[in-house]
Amino acid sequence: MKKILFLGTLFLMMIGCKSQKEMVSLDKQTNTVTLKKGQTVEICFTTNASLGYWWTLANKDQVTVVDSVDNRYERTAPENMLGAASNRYWKFEAVKRGVDTLHFVYARDNVEETTIKTRDVEVIVK
Repeated sequence: MKKILFLGTLFLMMIGCKSQKEMVSLDKQTNTVTLKKGQTVEICFTTNASLGYWWTLANKDQVTVVDSVDNRYERTAPENMLGAASNRYWKFEAVKRGVDTLHFVYARDNVEETTIKTRDVEVIVK
């Protein structure tokens, strides 16, 4: 009986692991990623919203091979430290074959004249 229970549990664990989508994480220096349909990629940026600047996806209407599925902030400094940087993560899911370039802009209120930095990430979906 214990053997059957063990094998059943092992089988369920294997099915659960197989059904989870694979995620790729990009660091702040990598600007090209190759994905399979259904995979996700998480892209990390350093930001400081307390100064009025943040990262936005400037060409979201032109992007067709991936969908934005999540974005979040992660504080990297102590709670009450003003002006400290944090990390912003964008997550995209590959939805169809092709190549897209994600164009990110670090600016105030997405105003081009206030742009400090840009970052292009090429996404190849096979």
